[in-house]
Amino acid sequence: WTSHYNSGLRPKRAVALGINPVELLANPSKTEIRVQNLNRDPVLPFETATFDACTCSLSVDYMTRPLELLAELHRVLKPGGIACMAFTNRCFPSKVVRQWLRPFKDEAHCELVASYF
Repeated sequence: WTSHYNSGLRPKRAVALGINPVELLANPSKTEIRVQNLNRDPVLPFETATFDACTCSLSVDYMTRPLELLAELHRVLKPGGIACMAFTNRCFPSKVVRQWLRPFKDEAHCELVASYF
């Protein structure tokens, strides 16, 4: 649950958003936290064109409304900003979206996430 950012990176603003406040508080890169279940409400609580970059670490495979969420990432990114999805070949099969398991291969995961854009 900790950040995958380089330990030397010190952004002016780094928002950790997720459903578990304990995990969010443990993130050493964050400057603020927002507790929100993105499966219930994928609308991000930020102004349009707010961020230079958005990352989704180890949770895109659990998103039940990925197209809405990625549209929101696009909205909150500044022009020319980047969105980065990080995921692994490990998961909780009972919790991921069904498409993640069919087939359960790295290439299929990359293609699925790319289709969200």
